[in-house]
Amino acid sequence: MVLSTRVWAPCNRPLKITSCKFYRRLLIALAASIGNSFCFADTRHVTLEEVIVTSQQRVENLQDVPIAISVYNTTQLDRLGANTLAELAPAIPSINFGQGGRSSRGEISIRGVGDYSRNIGSDARVAVYVDGVLTGRSSSFNQYLHDIERVEVLRGPQGTLFGKNTLSGAINITTLKPNKQFKASLQTESGNYRYRSHTVQVNTPITQQLYSSLQLGITKRDGFIDNITLDRDLQGINRQVGRLKLRYLPNDRLEINISADGLNEDIHATNAVALADGGFTGFTTAPDARKVAHDTPEFEKRRYWGGALTSQYVGETGYQFETITAYRETAFSELSEEDYSPLDVASSLFDEDNEQWSQEFRLLSPQHDAFDYIVGLYYLDQNISTQRYAETGENFIIPNAKVTTPAAADTRSVAVYMHGNYSLSQQWKINGGLRYTKEDKRIDYRSIDSTGLFINAQHKDSTVLYELSPKLGLAYHANNRTLLYSSISRGFKSGGWNADFLSTLDNIKFDPEYATSLEIGVKSTSLDQLITLNIAGFITKFKDFQVFQFVPTANNGTILALTNASKVTSRGIEVETVYILSDALRFSASLAYVDAAFDRFKHGGGIGIHYDNNQLPYAPDFSSHLAIDYQKAISQNTEFFTHISYNYSDGYYSNPNNRDAYTLDSYDIVNAKSGIVIDKKWHISLWAKNLLDETYLRQRTVSFLGVPRGYYETPRTYGLSVKYLFR
Repeated sequence: MVLSTRVWAPCNRPLKITSCKFYRRLLIALAASIGNSFCFADTRHVTLEEVIVTSQQRVENLQDVPIAISVYNTTQLDRLGANTLAELAPAIPSINFGQGGRSSRGEISIRGVGDYSRNIGSDARVAVYVDGVLTGRSSSFNQYLHDIERVEVLRGPQGTLFGKNTLSGAINITTLKPNKQFKASLQTESGNYRYRSHTVQVNTPITQQLYSSLQLGITKRDGFIDNITLDRDLQGINRQVGRLKLRYLPNDRLEINISADGLNEDIHATNAVALADGGFTGFTTAPDARKVAHDTPEFEKRRYWGGALTSQYVGETGYQFETITAYRETAFSELSEEDYSPLDVASSLFDEDNEQWSQEFRLLSPQHDAFDYIVGLYYLDQNISTQRYAETGENFIIPNAKVTTPAAADTRSVAVYMHGNYSLSQQWKINGGLRYTKEDKRIDYRSIDSTGLFINAQHKDSTVLYELSPKLGLAYHANNRTLLYSSISRGFKSGGWNADFLSTLDNIKFDPEYATSLEIGVKSTSLDQLITLNIAGFITKFKDFQVFQFVPTANNGTILALTNASKVTSRGIEVETVYILSDALRFSASLAYVDAAFDRFKHGGGIGIHYDNNQLPYAPDFSSHLAIDYQKAISQNTEFFTHISYNYSDGYYSNPNNRDAYTLDSYDIVNAKSGIVIDKKWHISLWAKNLLDETYLRQRTVSFLGVPRGYYETPRTYGLSVKYLFR
């Protein structure tokens, strides 16, 4: 479907130029479907709705905020069929979520730069917040998206606006608040692979000042990968979620919110399928994208839960004081095949338990035309532990041996941040902020090995980091419909320890990394508020960039190491647009071109093997999301709607060496949903994801035993959804 030609860019790195027949087919279908309704549409009474965000901790119009932000509200999430954050990611430019088949990994890449907290000694570059509370480790990132008011994705360093320092970006999820009107809904879905999902949401006023809401959901689906050795299916869904909220309004100045939420997932799941034998017989036994021959009874378990107490008080002078007190727990365990064959050779278990307390105070000035600001104080106390291991079986050259790496890590982080806006005139405004962070980290790591492949050692260490992170921006309102802005910011990611399966302690510790980011953009509304066009260009320079890479070992296998590359540059352009074509038809598009590469990475593959100018892992050059929404009344009380979206991504690499064994091809995905709304109570729809049933690799690596492995995209899924609203 996709034709790809490679030319050489000035940096001596291959650049992809793509063309896709589907684009042409999409345009033809669009023209055929709208016919005369487009030519003679009356759009005099149709305008784009105002998009509200709270990314700067204030209620603002998206078009007035000088930051590259993508926003999706309740209706858009429903039309996309995005039940989780990972399912939403393809609709957002330059974001890549989850390269593997397990939610516990939580890989997020923004603007070509990302990772996940693979072990307890490392942190992710992205932070995910729910109602202002940091969700925790990477295993908590793939949040369930029901009972959600909106999702905001801020790209680039955001240390002056949120509690935790963020280097690549921040994802801000806002849930629906309880209110004084009784509302309830019941939704049930069924589909192929015995998919079934049931969700109930209830909003109940308790008194005139106290309101509550409850959301409960359960989702199950059989797996689409057949393990022919153990006669069991893999990659199913077994998820239970819940959220309870209380909202108390004692007067018109004070608001208190109490919330508790949780998720539990327990499934049979694999992290990869064999792509070749690699010395074993797994691929020969099951040479199919949807079949494996694993003797290990693989599983994935993931859970998170927590509670928060938030309050907001607005004084007589307009100053607002906010406080957020929260406790979170996240945990996962996953048992994996390591030889990808029916032989009893090797398996591994990764696990992690995280507990954290956080406290945040904010003071917001009145939102005056001339000057406004926010000052925040943030504290995080985080404790992480693991008992991960890998063991050999009867068919390994060293049978029944084991390596265990029990470890514990603690982090105490204190930060003071501020951000302000100052108007030089009616058109010009300066914005900027400053963040000061003190971070104290400790680790107690052990490696207990009987295989002879790893080490027997103990390592205790601590580090204290003091960092100053500034941001300065300039905004120009050319008129009330056009905003031009620029900003420069600095962020950091703290150092740590590669608390993993190690063959030496020589490089267990890695240094902090730093990033300086320049962003310029324009946000505009035109054609009598029928079209918005937002464009952002960026260039980010990284120093001491932290990178995971597969390094060859003496036994012809590989080991995943975390090291510091010297310099990295990520640059590109992002475009988002929404166009009201008629009173019934809406077109939206998100496009991103990103060039993320190592400027300097000497000896990245060993002595004398340099990765200079290589592309960063999981950083496609071009990605896009196109969507068409059609909505029309077909009777006095019945409305028809349809949504079609198309996602495309260039190919990319899964390792800094950019070799063929780690190359992934370009791909495209079509999703669709159509239905009717009756009396604004009944919502009945048919949906399909990966409508064309494309099969392509999302991940490609080599196991530590040298077995080529990968993970394929989920096949076509489809189903029926019925939702009823009680009012």
